[in-house]
Amino acid sequence: MRAVNVAYFSMPFVTALIITYFTYTSLWTAWFDFLLWTSVTLGFFQFLTTLSQSRRAMSYSLPYTGKKLDLKVAAFVTAFNEDPEIVERTLLSVKAALGNRGDVILLDDSTKPEIVARLSEFCKKNGIMYFHRANRRGFKAGAINDAIKAIGDNYDLVAIFDADQRPSKSFFDIVLPFFEDPKVAFVQVPQYYEKTKSLIGQGARYQQEPFLRRVMRGRDSRSAFSLGSGTVYRISVLKEVGLLEEKTVTEDIATSVKIHEKGYVSKYVDLPLVWYGTPPTEVSAYITQQSRWALGGFQLLGTLLKSDLSFRTFMDYISGIFYWLEVGPFTLVQVAAPIIFLFGIYFLKINPVIYVSAYVPYFVFSLYYFYCLMKGTEYGVKGFLLHQALEYVEFIGVTASFFAWVLRRKVPFKVTAKGKSAKSLRPLIYHMIILTLLVASMTRGIFLIRGATLLQLWSIGINEFWAAWHYFFLITGIYVSFVSMSEEEKSYVV
Repeated sequence: MRAVNVAYFSMPFVTALIITYFTYTSLWTAWFDFLLWTSVTLGFFQFLTTLSQSRRAMSYSLPYTGKKLDLKVAAFVTAFNEDPEIVERTLLSVKAALGNRGDVILLDDSTKPEIVARLSEFCKKNGIMYFHRANRRGFKAGAINDAIKAIGDNYDLVAIFDADQRPSKSFFDIVLPFFEDPKVAFVQVPQYYEKTKSLIGQGARYQQEPFLRRVMRGRDSRSAFSLGSGTVYRISVLKEVGLLEEKTVTEDIATSVKIHEKGYVSKYVDLPLVWYGTPPTEVSAYITQQSRWALGGFQLLGTLLKSDLSFRTFMDYISGIFYWLEVGPFTLVQVAAPIIFLFGIYFLKINPVIYVSAYVPYFVFSLYYFYCLMKGTEYGVKGFLLHQALEYVEFIGVTASFFAWVLRRKVPFKVTAKGKSAKSLRPLIYHMIILTLLVASMTRGIFLIRGATLLQLWSIGINEFWAAWHYFFLITGIYVSFVSMSEEEKSYVV
């Protein structure tokens, strides 16, 4: 199975190489031709995976009732220099939901003495166990692993909640019955962001809709992975796979791969059982979050290629890496392509009429299919625009994560800022430079029209369209970031 999986991963790149052979104009630009075609093939393979997952999502269902099980739960709340008030409210929510099924344990890696003192005292007063480390080995995953070792064999399950993720009162009533099946290794529920006036925060919410409402439903049982919070694990399975993976910044998905490789299944319970999650409301916090997730995805590649996952499970997982490649370095390639062409470097040899005839139907169909896929959700046109705009905001950070991974640079772990954070447009400097280049290239393209042949007009028109497309979403992303900075943040819970 490993050979089949590696072959599937290679297909977009091999396909792009073959197309490059027939379309490159010179050896000097062949490398860019290859990168551009790779961006197209990666998108196509990702679309095929979406088709597969969406078909499974349409048949997604959950049982209305479940058998009450006598399982003891250790409910972990993880924190690192978080606002103590947010942590305290989450702890009380977890305690209320857990009832007499087990114990609530705060895993506090905070380095600020005043936070440590306040939270340890709060836990003491409210019957909550307090676990603090002076050494942050393994960061969040290390804290969870150390706590599991410390609690011994006294618990059957471990539930994990971030400091701002509060379970509903019925959380454990609904989740625990799924563990009647011994093959169920963990149960994951979606994480809901609170509503916010910030357009960055709104866009972050909308970005989650296709993933939570369609992709994760389609991956139920087969490849639904832990999201790091709102996850309930069977402790015996965690111990079987060596506990949480500590050598990646996204320990949740890396651990999920190890679990699925063993043949266990995971249940995705798409119900609003966790609430209050605070979205990034400012561009710096948003880029930090997305860059960290992307780095974790890239770090996962070696594990996936060496794994013995079934082909369909592998296909689901590898589509996530294709996504980060497409959103990051290959978005840079796509944006650069019309700029390079309109400035007079002709790197691609293809009849523009054939290109339009072949690509436009696929492009239109993929947009229409995505529209049909998201019907019945709150996504809509606004969601699509904000979603796409934020992908243009994040692509520089994601590209930086890609090169950090390639160069094996050690990247410090950063927690996404909750609520208000430092306001700065500094992360958008490169976006503004690219915006300027797009405007300059479109202007030059207009002057190229004069005296052009019919085929040249087709070529100019295609590149003007793509330059305008990138310009629209890039400037929308910059606008969204600027407006989110200037607004007074007033969040409210649904």
